[in-house]
Parts: sequence; C-alpha cells; structure tokens
Amino acid sequence: MFMNKRNLFIAAGILLIIIAFLVYGFFFKRPNVVKPKVGPIVEAIYALGTVKSDDIFNLKMGITSGLTKLYVTEGDLVEKGQKLIATESSDFSSPIQGTVTRIYLDKGETIMPGIPVLTVMDLTKTFLQISLDQSSALRIKKGQKAELSFENLRGTKVTGKVLKIYPSDGQFLVRLETESLPAGILPGMTADVAIEVAKRENAMLIPANSIHRGQVRILRNGKETTLNVKIGAVNGDLAEILDGQVLAEDEILIGKAQ
Repeated sequence: MFMNKRNLFIAAGILLIIIAFLVYGFFFKRPNVVKPKVGPIVEAIYALGTVKSDDIFNLKMGITSGLTKLYVTEGDLVEKGQKLIATESSDFSSPIQGTVTRIYLDKGETIMPGIPVLTVMDLTKTFLQISLDQSSALRIKKGQKAELSFENLRGTKVTGKVLKIYPSDGQFLVRLETESLPAGILPGMTADVAIEVAKRENAMLIPANSIHRGQVRILRNGKETTLNVKIGAVNGDLAEILDGQVLAEDEILIGKAQ
C-alpha cells in the first residue's frame, strides 16, 4: 500500500512538471531569432492591366437617318477609306485600317444622333493600361520598368515601361508601353503587371514581419532592445532598414513582445 501511494505521488509530480513545461512554452515561448543580412532588394507595385487599342474609330452621326446598307460584318478587316455603311443621306468610310469589332445596328434601323453605329479597331497598335489607388500612384514615375505576364503564357516574359500616369474620372491610370506583345494577345485581354519602384544592391534587410508600428526588437550583446527604424523598400518578405539602427551582429526577434 505504501509503495502504491509512493508511486502515485511520483507520477503526479512528473505530470505536474510536464504541465508546467507546457504552460511555460505556451505563455512564454521565446520568439524566433534571425540574423539581418545585406543584399539586393527590389520593390514592386502589382496590378492587373488591360490591353487597349491605340487607334479606335467609333462611327456616329450628327443627324437622324436610316441605315440602308452594311458593307462589312463584325470581324472584317478593313482598309483606310473602305466603305462601311450607307444611309439615306450618304455613304461612310473608315478613316483607319483595322478590324470591325462591333456593329450596333441592323440594316433598316434608324441611326440616332451621337449613338455609335459600328467600331473599327486597329489590333496591332496596342498598349497596356492599369488603374491604381492613390498610395500606389504616388510612387509611379515615367520610365519605370515593368514586367508583364499573361495567363496561360507564364513562360513568356514581357517587359515594358511607364509612359505616363494621369487622373481620369476618379481613377489614377498608368499607360505602359512594350516593344511587342505575344502573338494572339488582343485588346480587352488582361495581364499581371509588376512595376519596379525601388531597387537597392547592398541593403540592410530584416524580415518584414519583425516590424511592428515602426519598431523592431533585437538582441544586442545578449540584451533585448526595441529600436525605432526607418523602412525603405519592402518586397513582401523582407524590408530594408535605412537609418543604420540595425547592425550586422544584431539578432532580430520575430513576433510581438509578451
């Protein structure tokens, strides 16, 4: 009986020790520690771009008239000066070379002033347009490099550059130009765009998730210290520290203080 009680007390003591270790590990777990590193970093702004035609003609009339004849159908290639439609008053020709992408009316219908009759679009003269929020738009400048990738063409790298940025109806639009687009890319198709806004070759880099409200916790000479830091380029996983506060021999604490 005495041995059974003794064994019971020993087992209970071991169980309490295990529980104490588990509680300590849960509530007082030491955060991960990593060393800063010096290396290159590229920061980019990501957006979805849409391919646009740079030469579009929308045929409209200034008077009411009847549509008496259609010389073209949707998808037709037309030359500059080629007849498009005939009305009760006159024939109308295309001022550009391109493709008929939309016909809005049928023969015999009435054409109302200012309402499109058809659209001709040059599918070879294209550019890419993206819309950005204000904070992103403030970092965009003419001449910045951009990389484009199209769905199902992930192995094809397309480079471009920022030609201009401007406001339009509450949006901030960026026009990107490329030397050429992959075969089969048409106006209306979309691309994932990354615009390079910052690049450093020998930056002091620390994990971005170690920064909380502009502060970083470090171990320096065995002592924990909290630093206020100035952040430069950020690429998602890493952040550049600009003010020299973080030293190469420091250890960076990941996670918030308990």
